[in-house]
Amino acid sequence: MADNSAGQTRTNSDKQDSPAIARGKVVYDATAITATEYTRVLTGFKPRYVRWVNLTDRVEVEWFEGMADNTSLKTIADGTRTLETTNGGVTVDDKGFRVLQNATLAAILASKTCYYEAQG
Repeated sequence: MADNSAGQTRTNSDKQDSPAIARGKVVYDATAITATEYTRVLTGFKPRYVRWVNLTDRVEVEWFEGMADNTSLKTIADGTRTLETTNGGVTVDDKGFRVLQNATLAAILASKTCYYEAQG
């Protein structure tokens, strides 16, 4: 599983009300995004819920504890919600989570601003 770190500016909110909440921002530059790579976010805990928002395009993916790896509930700008099981999504582990950069999923694309929240 390849992780992408090129062309990203990250802002993490380290001081939280709870050690089991992580929030942050990732800004992608115009560097090409590789669809088979992931953006890796280290939270220091295994999330039970992840929300990733591509604010530029108003695309949101969510992952809930119990969902399969690399899946998500996707909401697009017009409000349409889809259970993504083939276009990728979120995968969690003991240290944080990854979001697939698949262009069809559209959660991560070049020249976009994204926000995330993970809860343990």
